[in-house]
Order: sequence, then C-alpha cells, then structure tokens
Amino acid sequence: LLNFLVPDVFASADQFDEWFNLDTDDAEAKNNLIMQLHKILRPFMLRRLKADVEKSLPPKHETILYCGMSKIQKKLYKDILMRDIDLIQGNGAKGTGKTAVLNIVMQLRKCAGHPYLFPGVEDRTLPPLGEHLVENCGKMVLLDKLLCRLNERGHRVLIFTQMTKILDILEDYLVMRRFQ
Repeated sequence: LLNFLVPDVFASADQFDEWFNLDTDDAEAKNNLIMQLHKILRPFMLRRLKADVEKSLPPKHETILYCGMSKIQKKLYKDILMRDIDLIQGNGAKGTGKTAVLNIVMQLRKCAGHPYLFPGVEDRTLPPLGEHLVENCGKMVLLDKLLCRLNERGHRVLIFTQMTKILDILEDYLVMRRFQ
C-alpha cells in the first residue's frame, strides 16, 4: 500500500521489512516502530460514515421487540439463580466476587438466548429438526413469526448474534423451515 502511495520512499517490500522489523524481543522498540508506522499511515487513512459514502441508503430503522421466556427457559433461569443465591446476595466466600457474578450473568444470557445452549436440556428422543426448537425458546417463537411473515413478503433478512452456538441452532431452524 505504501509502495503504491509513496513509491519514491517505499521502493520495495524488502526495504520496508528492513526498516520496520518487528522480530525483536524488546517491547519498547516494537512500540516505537508501531508508533512510527501509525504516524506514516495517518495521512492516508480516512474514517467515513456510510451516509457520507452511499447517499441512497435509507435511514436505519430500529424496532425493539420484547418477548417472554418459555417454561423451560424460566425453570433453567431460576435454577441458575438459585444455585448461586449466596453469591448473588453477597454472602459468598471472599475473593469470588466479580468474576463469579460475571459467570452467572453469562449463564443467564445463554438461558435467554436458547435453552439448548446447555448440555442435557434438549430431549434427544425428539427429532432434531422438530417444532421443539421453536417452542422451547421465547425468542425463537417471535423470530419464527417474524421470519415467516417476512419470507411471505419476499424480504431478505440478516441475523446477528454474539454467540456462535446460537447460529448452529438457527441453522437447524432455517433448515427445518426450508428458508434459503
């Protein structure tokens, strides 16, 4: 990139590697090299907003939908809270504070995402691509209604999630509903 932008200064990749060799054990020297690279690159870097680049994009429309939890989710949620009730109430052993509470919060987030994120919750006697994927999760019930309606109207949908295991569950759901 620098060879393209400033060919008279950065004539070759070998010369660049020689000037900015990061194969050193000295952390301070590495930081100095990185700071020098940042100074060199700063004039060439642009930060732009989508609205500035693509004028035809419609404004973002965001709708927040709240949904309840299924019976399985409520039971699992309560079990997680009751298992660590002493810690939640502040009666836990010294030194277990913040990290343990963050672990509990993560378990609760998993429960709210889908109960099948926990081993042993899914009934393996049921078919893997059955309605239980939807019925056992409040968010999936809502998502199922939305996606069926949007699919009928010919919309395209992009789904984001922070948990990759939820993507696996969503893949099973999409296969089950035969969505493309």
